Amino acid sequence: LRNPNNLIGTGITDHPIYFTHFAIPANSPFYNPQECSKIVSQHRNISATNHAYNVVLELGADFNQGRFMDDDTLRQHQQLKNNTMLCEIVFLFNSPLMDGNAVRQEGPANVKPQITMQRSPSADPFWGEMNALKDRIINTLGGVPLPNGNLNLNEAGLGGVAHEVGTLRMGTSTNGVVNTNLKFHAYNNLYACDLSVFPTSPAANPTLTLAALAIRLADHLKQVVG
Repeated sequence: LRNPNNLIGTGITDHPIYFTHFAIPANSPFYNPQECSKIVSQHRNISATNHAYNVVLELGADFNQGRFMDDDTLRQHQQLKNNTMLCEIVFLFNSPLMDGNAVRQEGPANVKPQITMQRSPSADPFWGEMNALKDRIINTLGGVPLPNGNLNLNEAGLGGVAHEVGTLRMGTSTNGVVNTNLKFHAYNNLYACDLSVFPTSPAANPTLTLAALAIRLADHLKQVVG
């Protein structure tokens, strides 16, 4: 592929995610093992430099994260966690593309690509704030650690939720690979439509945004081909 800006394959980035699991005991007023609730929130004064994260609180997370083939398996799982209600807090951060990260194809197409990828540091300044908010939420709900667990925040591994973006970034003819219609700047009839075109790694799950881009591209191509 023609690569006038030397950006194809450059900038693969995954947004930082931190999480912890906890349990709500059966004697809590918030306990209901037959219901699930997911709450997404942001600080009212969120900006690029202040409180720059989304928070997802999930109560009854077994309905989303559990996979149970039969009633016996479910009962065994519930007994292992002392019949408490599984809950989760997740903090999600935006990250600019990291130009030191890259995907390179050295050799023919059947050769495994070489990936250079480091974690984004964009969440690091908010560690103390994030940890304090996590403790406040769990304490308010009367949450407790799961059996043999703790309430520490864990960093999700790179690629853990398949939200990597950036190797065909959207931008101008001088700082991007594709334009806002997802057409390659270097070609008249080549388009891309997947997470690689994102010019930043957003805090939110990018799937719905990608679906919207796909619909917009389909409408554009209908006009192009007449």
